[in-house]
Amino acid sequence: MLTNGTNGGGYRQDPPQLRILLVDDQVLNCEALATMFSQVERMRIVATATDVREALTLAADLHPDVVVTDAQLPDRGAFRCARDLLGILPSARSVFLDDEISVSRLREALAIGVAGYLLRSTPFRLLAASLARVAQRQQVFSPEIEDLLVVTPSGFLIKSTETELSLAALTTRETEVLCFLAEGMSVKECARRLHLAHSTVDNHKSRLMKKLNVHKSTELTRLAIREGLISV
Repeated sequence: MLTNGTNGGGYRQDPPQLRILLVDDQVLNCEALATMFSQVERMRIVATATDVREALTLAADLHPDVVVTDAQLPDRGAFRCARDLLGILPSARSVFLDDEISVSRLREALAIGVAGYLLRSTPFRLLAASLARVAQRQQVFSPEIEDLLVVTPSGFLIKSTETELSLAALTTRETEVLCFLAEGMSVKECARRLHLAHSTVDNHKSRLMKKLNVHKSTELTRLAIREGLISV
């Protein structure tokens, strides 16, 4: 809407609405957030999606400004969504919502370049304010997550422990293999899920176990649970 300006005769355009896409496999979560955002001026939920494929299709069609994604989508969907979104709609900004603090998920989100990482316990007014800051090309984090970060000339980094540094040395594919193996999949099942050769997954497994100084699959599972890579 155009309104009279304050400079006597000019016109100014009201700030455009912030267009938001919600991605969560829990439909009730999407509906609850959509209801709350309907009460916020200049913010609009353009669509909701329950999986990565639907989210990317909607993003390509609707061109949201911000995509708010459940950080714990099945099969590491949040990370696939954020990475693929960069190729489909580079202007869109990804924000993750998580139930709990996971250093490993946070680290990977930072590596992808998400615009925000917030806890679901964040009051809604602060969530809305954070998305407004994201629209201004800022990075936003819940206070509890900010406590884990340090600011460097190259961006935000996590205050790391020895284990976390080892996890940071893993490639994206090695991290995927780690998660699937830790969930109890065999190498064969993992290869089928990732559409890779059995030998390729076996090589990934050997390399990641060497990097983590882990020698048994049970140790992988304990490490993955402790670091928040998988849920119990």
